[in-house]
Amino acid sequence: MVRLEHEVLQSVLKPSRYTGGEWNAVRKDWSEVDCTFALALPDVYEVGMSNLGLAILYDILNRQERIAAERVYAPWTDMEQEMRSRRIPLFSLETHTELSAFDFFGFSLQYEMIYTNVLNMLDLAGIPLWSADRGEEDPFVVGGGPCVYNVEPVADFFDFFIVGEGEEVIVEVAEALIAWKREGRPGGRRGFLRRLLTMDGIYVPSFYAPKYAENGQYERLAALDDQAAPVIYKRVCRDMDEIPSVEKPVVPYMDIIHNRIMLELFRGCSRGCRFCQAGICYRPVRERTEKNLRKMARGLVDCSGYDEMSLTSLSSADYSCLSGLVEDLMQDFHEEKVSFSLPSLRIDSFSIDLAHKMQQVRKSGLTFAPEAGTQRLRDVINKGVTEEDLMNACGSAFRQGWKQVKLYFMMGLPTETDEDVIGIARLAKKVVDLYTEIKGRRGVKVTVSVSCFVPKPYTPFQWFGQLPIEEFERRQRLLKEHITDRAITFHYHDARVSVIEGVLARGDRRLSAVLYQAWKDGAKFDGWSDLYRHETWMQAFATCGIDMRQYNERTRNFAEPLPWEITSPGVNKDFLLREWERAMAGQLTEDCRRGACSACGICPNLGVHVIDHAGEESCGAEPPAQQPGLPVSHGPAEPGRPRVLYAYRAEITKGEELRYVSHLDYANLFLRAFDRAKLPMAYSEGFNPHMKVAFASALSLGVASEAEYMDFELTRPVCQPEVFDRLNEQLPPGVMLKKLREIHGKHKALMAETDEAKYTAVLSYEGDEEAAARAVQAYNEADTVIWHRVTPKKKREIEMKQYMKAPVICQRHADGLHLMMDIAITPSGSVKPVEILHALHEQFGLAVNPVEARITRTGLFGRGRSLIDLVS
Repeated sequence: MVRLEHEVLQSVLKPSRYTGGEWNAVRKDWSEVDCTFALALPDVYEVGMSNLGLAILYDILNRQERIAAERVYAPWTDMEQEMRSRRIPLFSLETHTELSAFDFFGFSLQYEMIYTNVLNMLDLAGIPLWSADRGEEDPFVVGGGPCVYNVEPVADFFDFFIVGEGEEVIVEVAEALIAWKREGRPGGRRGFLRRLLTMDGIYVPSFYAPKYAENGQYERLAALDDQAAPVIYKRVCRDMDEIPSVEKPVVPYMDIIHNRIMLELFRGCSRGCRFCQAGICYRPVRERTEKNLRKMARGLVDCSGYDEMSLTSLSSADYSCLSGLVEDLMQDFHEEKVSFSLPSLRIDSFSIDLAHKMQQVRKSGLTFAPEAGTQRLRDVINKGVTEEDLMNACGSAFRQGWKQVKLYFMMGLPTETDEDVIGIARLAKKVVDLYTEIKGRRGVKVTVSVSCFVPKPYTPFQWFGQLPIEEFERRQRLLKEHITDRAITFHYHDARVSVIEGVLARGDRRLSAVLYQAWKDGAKFDGWSDLYRHETWMQAFATCGIDMRQYNERTRNFAEPLPWEITSPGVNKDFLLREWERAMAGQLTEDCRRGACSACGICPNLGVHVIDHAGEESCGAEPPAQQPGLPVSHGPAEPGRPRVLYAYRAEITKGEELRYVSHLDYANLFLRAFDRAKLPMAYSEGFNPHMKVAFASALSLGVASEAEYMDFELTRPVCQPEVFDRLNEQLPPGVMLKKLREIHGKHKALMAETDEAKYTAVLSYEGDEEAAARAVQAYNEADTVIWHRVTPKKKREIEMKQYMKAPVICQRHADGLHLMMDIAITPSGSVKPVEILHALHEQFGLAVNPVEARITRTGLFGRGRSLIDLVS
């Protein structure tokens, strides 16, 4: 087990990325399981925790009694530096176990630019990077996710890949390992991998060898075992209602990218955009029934405490029962202030009306994806929308109060001309002018976001040559020159990153040497613009003698073999060729979901069918039975009647488990606990209502507390013991509700009543006790002590002694030096305990390291009394 020292966590940004212990996290006893699985997304915590796929696998694996699944994400650069300097191996969040001790180390490969992070994480874990170098005691390194439809550039780093949807096959893999272990591990490591060859949806690269022609062109993958299949087809879940999803999502303590419930409506998309790999690889469309979705939504809200829910899918607005589902969900949760959102909107008035209905609780901007600036190019890519559609949708939105619109486009699509590029600017200007026409004034904000097109495997554009960096940048400048209205904001992607992505997306195994070299030279977090180092990649290609243009700029021959054809989503090559030809002719292909079958081949090849509930009785199903418990009421008072609220003050703790959680995240923890407790919480009025909860003086990051205070209000009376028990049951480890008192009559806000805080700091100390006492005494006797507080925004000079309510007390204990501080909190400010420790060290010679101090707030007071005693 890895132990993280306090000084390590104190020295890094966002230490709660590494502490674990979140609500609904599963921690199992390893002595009682037969298989351990580390699930990783090779990016930072807040990105990895936002991934629904990994959350599903984590939940499914941990439901198996004999399997333990734990999570791990890429440490940020500051934490990596600490880990390498202190020789701390990469560890899991649940039990802080070294990754090298797991049976499986599984990576979700979301996009190509995280490949160097995979290598970095393997190295931090002490696991050999190359699969051929791993020994019998090393974990099996597994890959999955969207990138599996061309894994050849990273094939030599992985033991095997799961192709397609993993809900069923990941359990089969774990059970195969358990059986292999019980049989005495026959054949060793390679013996287990050979077993996987007979399992559908598993690609084991070491049983295949790439062959190249004399001119260097890729020829084929030669099978090295009789059981190695010529094509590995994806695994697919045939009926989404029968497949388990997340039941108990892990709720993080810190904010993450998508910090909300994700309710997956269906898999697949049949709109047929020709640039979209996901549209092919997740086919066919398979919907969940509305009845099941409402049941799932009820369970997710109850066990998480989230008040936001995103209805997710590749094209959520295409869910056949969407209107009825939204109405029913809003009815189900109308008293709980749960807001709903669609991550993708169709460009039509129906979507606007629906968005207006959904955003009655919280309103945000709207996002549309025309993808191209002219109708000609939209027809080439089979987008299936017109300028008129966009104008009608925006007009409907403006009439209903929206004034922020984001438009997504791509640059560098096949057959694109300068006129198409300029068309993006013209289309955005038409949206601005439309707002002015409808509202009679200016005031709209239009954001134009333009990405660089990357041809991907298993799309009709997989043969197309990508633009070089210089041409992307020229077109970006051209577009920027034609955006002249200040209401339009222009964002564009770094063309250099997109070109490297294009190389890796359609590369072969020879690129593994480039990846390895780039990583050795410092490449990591390549998807983060501030960390991407283009010269490192260029040097890696040069060192390895590989011409990257052969992978991304070259238009391929339709007849040539392609390295990614070993793993397949089931689509027929003939279909992709037909779609290429139709693209060049500017011809549209209709949506096969309700129109004519486009003969892509996926349904018959995989033995799966479209599941679409349009017109069925499941649309508009009866509401699911409500969970028993305390009724919830958040609504406003009846017109003409004053709103009576019932106020409480709570004394709570912030224990060791939450020492590294920020004050804002600590406060949010309670908001979700209140939601889970189903208490009738009061909300503020206005555009974005907030739960009426307030906290006393904020704690600094890294400081624990024995006595924090919180005021909250209810809309109806609930007996105090019931409030106490319901809330305490929903608080995670590290938080305890110590006391609860009802507030009668008018009272001051907590912050206004707080004027004193007491702290204890424990520090390692090897020096003489008398020397410590002299340093502290000198500080206490000083008339003034000046401290220069430096923050990212400004520098301030603070006179510390004005904030000292009493002299600092110094005591020697077995665990180190204890310093007790009594600090005043005033309207003009205060001083932090760690600042006092720094002053004692730097100005008065106290031989301690202030960064190592474990500081605990022992009390908060007002007028000399505990804040809980100020109410009656």
